[in-house]
Amino acid sequence: MADARKKFPMLTSPRVVFKFPALTKPDYGTKDYPNPEGSYKVSGVVDASDPAVQAFIAKLQPLYEEALAEAERKFSELKIDARKKLKAVQPNDLFTTLYDKETEEPTGQIEFRFKMAASGIANKGTDRERKWSAKPALFDAKGKPITGDVEIWGGTIGKVSFEARPYFVSGTAAAGLSLKLKAVQVIELRQGGDRSADQYGFSQEEGYDHIEQATSNGFGDETEGGSEDTSSGDGDF
Repeated sequence: MADARKKFPMLTSPRVVFKFPALTKPDYGTKDYPNPEGSYKVSGVVDASDPAVQAFIAKLQPLYEEALAEAERKFSELKIDARKKLKAVQPNDLFTTLYDKETEEPTGQIEFRFKMAASGIANKGTDRERKWSAKPALFDAKGKPITGDVEIWGGTIGKVSFEARPYFVSGTAAAGLSLKLKAVQVIELRQGGDRSADQYGFSQEEGYDHIEQATSNGFGDETEGGSEDTSSGDGDF
């Protein structure tokens, strides 16, 4: 029999701000919600009004609608008692709208979630059973592969390459479009406590300029402010 494996569309996100990235090491969940096989993931936060984001949503929307139509077909094929219990397909949104914690009003930002399994077992229960593992490909802003131990923290700006896969969970009737993580391009890297001034709520003001002040003080210039030569030893103990 020919391989009937379906090919899914490969897409690339616009620039997003990374939120809770797990891109270099798998996330194995928590004690209460373990994930033994692990997963790589990242959420991407964007401004909903950005034209690039609107164009991105326009590409995803028909795929999302196709996913829900396929879910309706699969739902109709369930046994009568299952359909009566579940009542209807339960669509999951294509993205999450973000709200201000204090005002509970929309912030104007939305969030996309990208995820991939880190390991698993193929052909489980057969004589062709085998373990597999995977991880996302990482590239820098110039398109060169990122190698070595690089920590990618929240606040990093980049793009995400992914497969758009429809899903339908027969046990709950949940349906939607899964954005399966494949690769990431890091454009502006954030590591550890490396946060920009605006992330702390600071704006640009007139006043002290660290670089300008350091230059005018002649830091590193041995002709000014240098140490005395005491090599004669006259003052040595």
